[in-house]
Amino acid sequence: MMKSFNCSNEVIAGLLPIFGELSKTYYAHLSKDKSDKETLFEHSKLVSKYYLRLIEAHKIEDLLDSILETLMPLFPVKKEVEFGNLFKEIFIAAIVYHDLGKVNPNFQLLKMENNLFSLNNKLSIQSNHSLLGAYLFSNIFFKKIDENIVLNDDEKLFLYFTTHLFAGAIIKHHTPTINFSLEFENQQIDDCYSFLELYHIIGDENFCASFYIGATDIFSEFCEMVDNPKVYFNLFALTKLLYSLLTASDFYATNEFMTNIEINEFGILSNNEKEKLIQCFKTVKPYNKDLYAKLEHYNSFPFEKLTERNNKNLNILRQKLTAEMISNLRKHSASRCFYLEAPTGAGKTNLSLAFATEQMNADPSLNKVFYVFPFTTLITQTFESIKDTLSIDNNYVIQLHSKAGFHEKEDGSYGNEKRLYLDNLFVNYPIALLSHVRFFDILKGNEKDSNYLLHRLCNSIVIIDEIQTYDPRHWDKIVYFLANYAQLFNIRVLIMSATLPKIDALHENLQGSFISLISNRNLYFSNQNFAGRVSFDFTLAEKKRPINEEEKKRYLLELSDFIIEKAEQYVNSNDEKVKVLIEFITKKTAALFFSIINKDIRFKNYKILLLSGDILEFRRKQIINSIKKQEYPKVIVVSTQVVEAGVDIDMDLGFKDRSLIDSDEQLAGRINRNASKDNCTVYLFDCDKKSTIYGSDSRFKVQQTDKDIFDDYKDILVKKQFHTLYEKVFELKSKTMRNVFHADNGYYQHFKNFNFSKLHSDFKLIEDNDSQQLFIPIQIPVAFFENISDLEKIGALTGNMEYVDGEKVFEYYEKVISMKFEDFTSRKIEIKKLGSIMSQFSISIYRKQREAIGDMLHPDKRKYGFEYLLNWANCYSPEYGFDSNKIDTGIFL
Repeated sequence: MMKSFNCSNEVIAGLLPIFGELSKTYYAHLSKDKSDKETLFEHSKLVSKYYLRLIEAHKIEDLLDSILETLMPLFPVKKEVEFGNLFKEIFIAAIVYHDLGKVNPNFQLLKMENNLFSLNNKLSIQSNHSLLGAYLFSNIFFKKIDENIVLNDDEKLFLYFTTHLFAGAIIKHHTPTINFSLEFENQQIDDCYSFLELYHIIGDENFCASFYIGATDIFSEFCEMVDNPKVYFNLFALTKLLYSLLTASDFYATNEFMTNIEINEFGILSNNEKEKLIQCFKTVKPYNKDLYAKLEHYNSFPFEKLTERNNKNLNILRQKLTAEMISNLRKHSASRCFYLEAPTGAGKTNLSLAFATEQMNADPSLNKVFYVFPFTTLITQTFESIKDTLSIDNNYVIQLHSKAGFHEKEDGSYGNEKRLYLDNLFVNYPIALLSHVRFFDILKGNEKDSNYLLHRLCNSIVIIDEIQTYDPRHWDKIVYFLANYAQLFNIRVLIMSATLPKIDALHENLQGSFISLISNRNLYFSNQNFAGRVSFDFTLAEKKRPINEEEKKRYLLELSDFIIEKAEQYVNSNDEKVKVLIEFITKKTAALFFSIINKDIRFKNYKILLLSGDILEFRRKQIINSIKKQEYPKVIVVSTQVVEAGVDIDMDLGFKDRSLIDSDEQLAGRINRNASKDNCTVYLFDCDKKSTIYGSDSRFKVQQTDKDIFDDYKDILVKKQFHTLYEKVFELKSKTMRNVFHADNGYYQHFKNFNFSKLHSDFKLIEDNDSQQLFIPIQIPVAFFENISDLEKIGALTGNMEYVDGEKVFEYYEKVISMKFEDFTSRKIEIKKLGSIMSQFSISIYRKQREAIGDMLHPDKRKYGFEYLLNWANCYSPEYGFDSNKIDTGIFL
């Protein structure tokens, strides 16, 4: 039975009267025109109001109590109610009292123009209010803890340290990053003491100073006393949650005073809305209606009757897979973390929505959904698919990435851009789709902007797709964060992959924490409707890899002979139609091969298209749309790995420079997607050196060095036995992890040291690769943009209104950067809107690429955050990317 601690309302009622002790009028904010001033008491009441609204909307009150319930036995605490109430009061007070330091006379005079005060030049903290606020807050509680006659010395030590930890959030609440430091300047601490009497806080000067002079000793004693890793993670998560609630409540409160906009809606699903979504999922799509009507029928449908490869059996298999997932979910309704291995073509978006709606039904406190993807293309596709399947609009769902622009709701009354800006900033939408980098930054990041959203993860559903694309170096950390946050914050996590087994095996103490939702994955993966969708041919892979440029040209010419032969064979038995996909692992080789077949007369009846990282977004869309609409009977797409990234195309034949087994399987997922065709084959070849791209990937190392895996490569791919590879990778990872993760200088130590910046910087899903955005000022057809009125307004359209002119877009961007705005929010909105337009003209380039085209870049425009390609027509085309005759594309991996 959960103990009941004092509720936040009661705690705040006991905290606020301190502001009434102030004998003078202190201000917290000035309005923009300085005509209106908000008192410190008014601001603190507004902050409290928003804190209470946020914890009610996200159901955080009960979570706080349950986190305390989890934390206390780990320590252990004897007087639980007394300890829990005081701990909770310290947590809430750090939010309500975060601006206590605004009583600094220098702050009042210089920042608030409050003439009741005169300047004190001797004050070492100058006009700073954050350190003073932290000092005042912490001394209130150091005194309260010290005077408590119920708690023992160990319990008091725990609370002294917690007070320091939470005071750190106050010190940093105006900085862009959070960090924890126990080093203070003695003079500043001495200067803070005199302010205690303003709030009628009575404390001996030596007693107050001792907690700061001896702060590192308090920490050392705490570390000696507490050994349990869970305690450190719980305190880490609570500190980040505190920082999230503090900065969000402060932002909302300040915004209400400055703009007069009060926020009541926080983008959560009410019980009625959840019921509606559940019903929509069960009824909008005929296959889901059929599934729920015949759940037991599909569950018990025998695999033996599904051996023949045809569309009917494929659809039954998809239904069976979903039915089995639902049944296993219902059996494990108390679990928090789940794993779904589903073969390519199983319909993962529909499976994930079945998971989300089942969880909403099982736990009424869950009221938000986060979808996490490694690629923007997957975000965009899934965004549309969710709206379609659940019959919802932009009021319910938002996609978060640089190309998405400023998200606007669809109910006409909601025209206030500043309100919309807050909804965008705090992602006040029940369903959010975001990148894996942004999501894990919320969990482990020390940056204020990402941490704003942490409180939204409380009582949420998180669905993570394509996890095999993440760097294996971080799998242990991924599992550690997900499993621990899920328990503390009541999150339901679903990890999905077509190749990667359960990664909880990497942690001895987390093994089994993820429930597999499919009991026998092999019965699905080996079924011919999935496994027989494409066949693999390894003939080309036996051929010797070229070792120099001359050999490579010869190799590619022979490859073109092979491709035309296979393509024509397919054409002859398929109504003179074929769609061929060829993937290389470097841009340079892709461009070279593209050039070779473009000059080859045998390919004259083929439409040849290039898809690589050098190709702009609008052109990628053109290519994908032309394939979907079957505009060309014979088409060849030459591509790099970008085609693995959830590109929604269905091809007939595939040719791939083999690399990681995962990548080879991903490419196969673009061939015969609906299993409706025969004779669809993926031909693997060996052209470029793999170690250049994959050398540091542990999967590649195992693939190359483990004799069993090296020899069984074909079997693993054909029979979908990916677990044989991953068992070896996990074995290798587990050995190093025991040494690295828990070593004295390992990642876990950052939790013990509360080193927020290291927890962030030592876990980067994408390493800083010195890339920069290159702006190519071409003209793009207007059809590829959404808000045409915005483009007209900024004068970016060509005279005939058919194109958006990149030169004009950049000119406007330069104006916006130097423009004077009425306030910070208006500027942010304009830049966000413009950002999605700019992204249509931009690609990423690396340092070496930048050097290769250095003399073609505008020297003055890089100050705006973009490199700008001058006279682009001389070296670049939307169809072909960079021209290798004009630029050394050898460095363009």
